[in-house]
Amino acid sequence: MSARAALLQVLEYPAHGLELIRRVRERTGGAMSLKQGSVYPALRQLEREHLVRSWTGRSAKGGGRPRRYYELTLKGVRAASVIKQIVASLIQGPEVRTPPPREVAHMQDRLHRCAEVSAFCVELRRGLLRATGS
Repeated sequence: MSARAALLQVLEYPAHGLELIRRVRERTGGAMSLKQGSVYPALRQLEREHLVRSWTGRSAKGGGRPRRYYELTLKGVRAASVIKQIVASLIQGPEVRTPPPREVAHMQDRLHRCAEVSAFCVELRRGLLRATGS
């Protein structure tokens, strides 16, 4: 998954860049760890595409230096939803069709006949080995 796609998924509420990096790492159980060198260019690109908007502000706790906060625009929410659907379809794979009962019965019959042929072959081999003394 690209940094861009990951950022769109973790921006369900506003955050600064380092917080977004932490969210991605936590959500993926550490499997994906974004670096600042890829996050900030991706955020600027998302802003140019009008998927994200940003502003400078202070922490809700009131301390520390001003930070740049990012949030999804309406267009960004739609893009995040599309990416989420694409990822889910990759994970789920194709829909598995359940065969009708008649088809299942036919497959079971074929498997039963194959097992009978296999058992016959095993017995035939044993008989040949006994006959040849091997």
